[in-house]
Amino acid sequence: MAAKLGVKIVPFGAIGEDDIAELALDYDDLMKIPILSDEIKKLNDETVSNIRAGMSGEVANQHIHVPFLLPKVPGRVYYYFGKAIETRGRFDGVNDKETAKELYFEVKSQVEANLAFLRKKRSQDPYRNIVDRTVYQAFNASADQVPAFEP
Repeated sequence: MAAKLGVKIVPFGAIGEDDIAELALDYDDLMKIPILSDEIKKLNDETVSNIRAGMSGEVANQHIHVPFLLPKVPGRVYYYFGKAIETRGRFDGVNDKETAKELYFEVKSQVEANLAFLRKKRSQDPYRNIVDRTVYQAFNASADQVPAFEP
């Protein structure tokens, strides 16, 4: 799609959402609880046909549910936006499968590199824990925010 429109692709990475909540009950667990099972079935009977109209296969058969999450002591979420990848002028035709495949692997490798970079930076972050960040802010009141890493 990006190549068809000739727009730039900005590969990015985000990690840390696992520091925010713990999955307590997933779909299978919820379906074992009779009251919730009935509600999930009712919700799906009423809404799935509208939401997934015109779809087929596995996507059309997935049930909609809200997993039960337990909050964790807040961690940090890390984001990194990589160098933009230009798509304009890279394709002779929209159906150029080989060039599309090359572009896909270029974007995929950049996203994977961004994630690896963020994992490394997270492991070295002295302020990842909320206690460390709070202590830093308490003793450095003049600072606007806790330091982040330099890319």
